[in-house]
Amino acid sequence: MQTWIRWREDVEREGMRFGPAPEYKVFPERGDALAPYQAAVLAAQESRPLMREFDPHAVVADILTTAAPLGAELEERRWATLIPHVLPTPERGFPPYSIGARLPRTPVGAALWRAMEPIVRLGVEQGREELNGARRRVGLPELPWTHNGISRELAIVATFPQLEYPRSSWEPWARVTGPLMWEQPFGEVELPPGDAPLVLVAPSTSQDPKQRMLRAALEGLADEPVRVIATTNRRGYPVPSAPANARVVDWLSYARTMP
Repeated sequence: MQTWIRWREDVEREGMRFGPAPEYKVFPERGDALAPYQAAVLAAQESRPLMREFDPHAVVADILTTAAPLGAELEERRWATLIPHVLPTPERGFPPYSIGARLPRTPVGAALWRAMEPIVRLGVEQGREELNGARRRVGLPELPWTHNGISRELAIVATFPQLEYPRSSWEPWARVTGPLMWEQPFGEVELPPGDAPLVLVAPSTSQDPKQRMLRAALEGLADEPVRVIATTNRRGYPVPSAPANARVVDWLSYARTMP
């Protein structure tokens, strides 16, 4: 497995060979950062020797990892995309996947989402052009479709099928497999006492660094007849004060908390 050096111990604990992935500064506060696709172009070239030496039959890359698919294509390897959330490709009348809105229940609701599609399409087409620019820089042909960072051979949608919007049809290259079950080892945490239903609040690992969602959830559930266990995802930001029915921890084991 090729990934950042911070994950080496976890990779090797699972019996896999570790390969360090290139790491660059992207979007830091100073002006010496690489743009994301600049970093992807460099990392794709740096990943090629490892691919040649390891000689894989196929490469599986996270949807956010652009360099690995570029390197795989340059080395003429088949590649698949791992998507640890709902499939982002749209259908007519669907809300944009990233906002988590409910599927419209009325024709009026569907019409409202359809009216937003031209705005959403601008961002999607910009993403296609930016990735095609990176493909040109490494010597690969452009791809005409949007969401062109997703493999059209196999996209592994690793989430609960119940979270997916009911599509009129599924692309033949997309497979919903269920959620990713691996987690880092972690000790026990003490749950709030009592027998009331337990609510787990788990913020994003990549968004909302100031924990606004966590704070809102604690406030909104404070007077409800439930117990709340919330994790900060070890962000290093000041931990919100917990109401009487809640506990806030840095991290926890999902497998033990939701057996």
